[in-house]
Amino acid sequence: MDMFSGVGRRLDRTSGHWIDIGQHSLNGHERKVLFRNDGDGTFTDVAFVDGVDIDADGRGLSVFDYDRDGRVDLLLRNYRQPAELFHNTGGGGHWLALRLVGTRSNRDAVGARLRLETARGWQTRQVSAGSGYLSGSSLIQHFGLGPETRAMELDVLWPSGERTVLRDLSADRRYAIVEGAAAAVPLDGGGTTR
Repeated sequence: MDMFSGVGRRLDRTSGHWIDIGQHSLNGHERKVLFRNDGDGTFTDVAFVDGVDIDADGRGLSVFDYDRDGRVDLLLRNYRQPAELFHNTGGGGHWLALRLVGTRSNRDAVGARLRLETARGWQTRQVSAGSGYLSGSSLIQHFGLGPETRAMELDVLWPSGERTVLRDLSADRRYAIVEGAAAAVPLDGGGTTR
């Protein structure tokens, strides 16, 4: 038996012998974890409590708001198993969802940095694509606002170097922000916001 092919085999570290694992994954079927931000610089694993500590052979994860309720949902892509959608039904605070449209920059605004200020402080996001193995997340940037009903300021630094600063955005809304425009356009009705 060739010890260096390694295909379908793994090395048992205690005996030093190769073990035939056939078609099975080398690192699948671990319990999934889901961390809640405790707001004080620490995180708590809530996977068991929320029922997502499954032992599927997860390979990719997409983060997006599939039902457009302002709560971020998860789609887990598994190896040789069906994908699983984890619908976020948790209690909610307020939120903002922002879709950036580049004109001088690339159309999806990949690389843009967003800083959002509320009375509770600043949050930062960066638009990215191709962020995971066998998966991709939404290009919509989601900000959880907690009890705050408005964002005092949004500062967008576009890949082109252009900067957009918007003030006084109402919570629980989706906005489109076009590079070079002076206002955000609500995607769910209403007028523009400056």
